[in-house]
Amino acid sequence: MEKAVDEVISRLAEIEDTANRMNEAVEVRKKEISAEMEAKTKDFDDRLAAETKRRLDELQQKLEKEKEEALAGLKEETAQRLENLQRKYDREHEKMSDGLVKEMVRI
Repeated sequence: MEKAVDEVISRLAEIEDTANRMNEAVEVRKKEISAEMEAKTKDFDDRLAAETKRRLDELQQKLEKEKEEALAGLKEETAQRLENLQRKYDREHEKMSDGLVKEMVRI
């Protein structure tokens, strides 16, 4: 009977050792998985940051181009209006000044 008890105790010790080794292996694997996930997360974050920067750069360039085109259009429109005003002044300044003088004389 003592031998059977010793065998049971020995077997229980083996089971406990096996369970401890399994727990250690599980902990090691958990750490490996955690490290893999951290690496994948960092890689994803890096790729996302690079893609976001690329898109923002593209958008900024597009907006800058649109701004330059709008500004060029405004400059051209302003120059055209100034030119039209100058032509009108050149054509009609004498007539306008004569009209002003006549109005002032009437008063």
